[in-house]
Amino acid sequence: MSKTVDQGLILLSRVLHTLTKAGFSINLKKCSFLATSIEYLGRTISEGQVRPSHEKVRALIDSAEPKNVKQVRQFLGLASYFRRYIAGFAQKASCIAALTRKGVNFNWGTEQQAARQYFIDCLTSEPVLAIYDPSLPIEIHTDASSIGYGAVLMQVHEGNRKRVVSYFSRLTQGAESNYHSYELETLAVVKALEYFRHYLVGVHFTVVTDCNALKLTQRKKDLLPRVARWWIYLQDFDFSLEYRKGCLLSHADYFSRNPVNTCTVQKPLNWAQIAQAADEETQSLKQRLSDGQLDPSRYIVKNDILYVKLTPTGEKPKLCCFIPKGHRLSLMRIFHDEHDHHGVDKTVDLIAKHFWFPGLRKFAQKYISHCLICLSHKKVARAPLQPISSWEKPDTPFETVHVDTLGPLPECDGYRHVLIIVDAFSKFCLLYPMYRQDTDELKRHLTNMISIFGTPKLIVADRGRMFQSVDFLNWVKDMGCDTHFITPEMHQSNGQVERYCRTVLNMVRIECNHRKQKWPAVMWKLQLTLNITKHKTSQYSALNLLIGIEAATPAIRSLIRDVAVEGSSGNREALREMSRQRAYEHLRTNQARQDAYVNQRRKPTQNFELHSLVFVRKQAQSTGKLDSCMRGPYRVVKILPHGRYELQLLAGSYGKSTQAAAEYIVPWRGEWTPDVCAAFFDDADTEVDESPPGGDLHPNADQPVEEIDPQPGPSRTQRRSELIASTVNEENPLPSVSVLETDRDS
Repeated sequence: MSKTVDQGLILLSRVLHTLTKAGFSINLKKCSFLATSIEYLGRTISEGQVRPSHEKVRALIDSAEPKNVKQVRQFLGLASYFRRYIAGFAQKASCIAALTRKGVNFNWGTEQQAARQYFIDCLTSEPVLAIYDPSLPIEIHTDASSIGYGAVLMQVHEGNRKRVVSYFSRLTQGAESNYHSYELETLAVVKALEYFRHYLVGVHFTVVTDCNALKLTQRKKDLLPRVARWWIYLQDFDFSLEYRKGCLLSHADYFSRNPVNTCTVQKPLNWAQIAQAADEETQSLKQRLSDGQLDPSRYIVKNDILYVKLTPTGEKPKLCCFIPKGHRLSLMRIFHDEHDHHGVDKTVDLIAKHFWFPGLRKFAQKYISHCLICLSHKKVARAPLQPISSWEKPDTPFETVHVDTLGPLPECDGYRHVLIIVDAFSKFCLLYPMYRQDTDELKRHLTNMISIFGTPKLIVADRGRMFQSVDFLNWVKDMGCDTHFITPEMHQSNGQVERYCRTVLNMVRIECNHRKQKWPAVMWKLQLTLNITKHKTSQYSALNLLIGIEAATPAIRSLIRDVAVEGSSGNREALREMSRQRAYEHLRTNQARQDAYVNQRRKPTQNFELHSLVFVRKQAQSTGKLDSCMRGPYRVVKILPHGRYELQLLAGSYGKSTQAAAEYIVPWRGEWTPDVCAAFFDDADTEVDESPPGGDLHPNADQPVEEIDPQPGPSRTQRRSELIASTVNEENPLPSVSVLETDRDS
């Protein structure tokens, strides 16, 4: 509130500038400038003063004497609106409030009537409260009794004149009436500071009380736990205690306001009239219609609302309200978002029953394509699988190894998992039972492998927790190995070991169910069997390619002991090198043949640019059928080879990164904001809406819609691209987007 006209103009300029900057608009009819007195929220505000509104006071004075409990509650609700202006409200109203208690007979007597008349007398004398001024000293005057406690917020004005800003009061509840006097005085201070907290935080003030014991309690060491908790809360405030005699604090027995919600019955306004009246395009159409420039059989004005005549195929003509540009986005949100996110056809059909505007179908298509809920909760067909890109085949054993774990299996001797290591060249496999998926166990088994076959150049694994642990990565670095983690959900990238997982599981199932063996005890046997068997691709056994011998299991050895014929060993080393060369050629030939066969049924997938916004499709969900079908949104931060992308979560997990293949990525065009909506309609004024299935929705069907000259400016595509690009730049990572689910790679 300003004291001079110049100061008022400066404050008004600041307010208008702030509203404009925030995108708000004001209704001029509801504004009052440079007034000396205004009515606001049932109060009359004048220079430095707040009074109750005359209309509100008149409603209380004219109210009839209550005849039942319901009318008592209505009276108390209306009277409570003025509690901040009435001294002793809660105490005076206690006899009236007692009539609303359960089991109390209704009897409106002289005591209740005297309290009612007291309220009316207080209000008709026009009580005045001062407006809070943060620059003036503050005093809180408190008092308490077994009936209730209250406080007065006062400020010291010029001439040491103290004026009341607000009152606070409350009746004691339950056991509070049994508290010691100094406890009640302390409680009064606590409750008063809670109530006036918005005035008191960060400023120094004085608490005035008539209880000297309260002042002594401030420095007391040993306190009751209840009182100690109250004093802990009081430490949030910067105040000093002042003692005054009770005779000087009689005014502190006031009881504060407890306002109730009030309802004003107003005649409902016609939103369509208001929307069209504020839209220049609609007013222009109305003017052209009145001037005879538009066909009156296609455009009709009724009750000051512009309608368009639509003739759906096979149906009677109907009138649909013309929707201005500024309300089309809100209309789409109502008919799409609040009606279970139907598709384009159903959404357009719902809208076209009552409303129409040019480009309705295209606008619905654009809006729904941007809808975050539709994208994340509706299952869509997966993109075609992209052509496979196989690993470059090594020509040396244990140059590249593939690692994975099988399990959890039924616990046996404490073991739950199997670590499977496969050599990419020879297909030699190692099977190690594991108690748990632990980094220490993983390092121990890999160390055992390295002690026998040497250090590999590359270790390929999935994104399991133990493989991506910092401890394991540091260990691999110390060993001089490189690691490659496959893209989530792309298990075929580690197909060398994934195929062995299925084979080993089948063999374990047979050993346990048919031969009744403990599966950890037969791992050596399964490993030997796999390594001495000729591999279909290389045409050699893994053990032969590795060390140049053909081994046998104990059962086979006992059978061939007496019938085996010794052959010439020749140059074993030369034979082994020849076998490796042939195996390498077989591997390359088979790889090329498989790639060509598989890629016949695959198509190149969509390419995504850097900084594009995307979602990642979840795999088939056995549980959580109602969970979202997508993870995200993510931003593309790096383009990887073979159709892989590195993605960064926009929010929710502190920018967590992951990788995904193109066939599991779904593009997202960003949120459909009012600015993007406005850009869409820049050049859409001349477009005729497409006909949805089931009928033509054009005015008169056989005639084109009257074209409206578009405003000059950048094209809709240019503006929309600029707006979407501005929402997805790195400095503005869509803060309004809520993350549907944190990505969990396994």
